[in-house]
Amino acid sequence: MKNKFVLFVLLAFTSFASLQAQCNAKELAKKCKGNLKPFTYDGFADNSFTFKDKPQTISVEFTAYAGQKYKLVFCSSEFKEEVKVNIYDKNKNNPKRQKLYDSSNGIDNMFWSFEPPRTGTFFIEYEIPAALDGSTNKTGCMVLIIGYK
Repeated sequence: MKNKFVLFVLLAFTSFASLQAQCNAKELAKKCKGNLKPFTYDGFADNSFTFKDKPQTISVEFTAYAGQKYKLVFCSSEFKEEVKVNIYDKNKNNPKRQKLYDSSNGIDNMFWSFEPPRTGTFFIEYEIPAALDGSTNKTGCMVLIIGYK
């Protein structure tokens, strides 16, 4: 039976008027893809950013459809700043929003994984800290790798 897999990833950037960061997302996804096992690789989404003098947030939505199990693997390009990954069950405007995952559950500060416990939309937030060295031209990226079974 053929797998009828439909995936929709909506990327929603918050307050990034001129985003000029460079990231070798394909190479980073390739490097981290092995962490999906035993799930089947389906694709990736990348979010590039420039560190600023104050913290910022990148928001991403992921929809898990019925009939599939998913694993999301998050990898970051190498930088000293500690990016945090938080996943919620509802958007930030909903007062009943609950945190389902935070990066303290990760392997290290460059790799995290999450298996959505149910179908529905999940709201992912990357908390990007201010640049450690005060430089506002340093870039980085986060790659979300998607697997299913």
